[in-house]
Formats: sequence, structure tokens, C-alpha cells
Amino acid sequence: MPKGKIKWFSTQIGAGVIRSDEGENVFFRFSAVHKNESTAMRRGQCVSFDVAKNLKSISTTAAKVKPFDNDG
Repeated sequence: MPKGKIKWFSTQIGAGVIRSDEGENVFFRFSAVHKNESTAMRRGQCVSFDVAKNLKSISTTAAKVKPFDNDG
């Protein structure tokens, strides 16, 4: 499962971008955040995620985004 950090997140639009450890920017919607996690996503927060290729475009999106401690 890839890991990265939240680059930005907007509560107004319910979406954001993860900067993966490999250097790729990955778009995600708040609906992709693990249901047991808090509603606050913050810049620099470490997350793990699954990758879902968008069939309508060449972009990559994140699924099953799960925050974790910097130690974990």
C-alpha cells in the first residue's frame, strides 16, 4: 500500500491531493477516507492509500485513504 503526505485538503470541496513517497501527486475525495478516521485532514499528515486509475482521464486517484502516525 503506497504512503505519502497530505499536500492540501479543502473541506469546502471535500477533496485534496496526496504527495506520494515516490513524488507523484495523487488526487483524492473525502469519500475515499477510511470511515473510522476523523473528518479533519491536515497538510503534512501521513497517510496510506490504494491507487485507483481514472478510466475517464489519465489521472490517478487515491482510494481507501487512511491516516497514520509519523512513527507508523
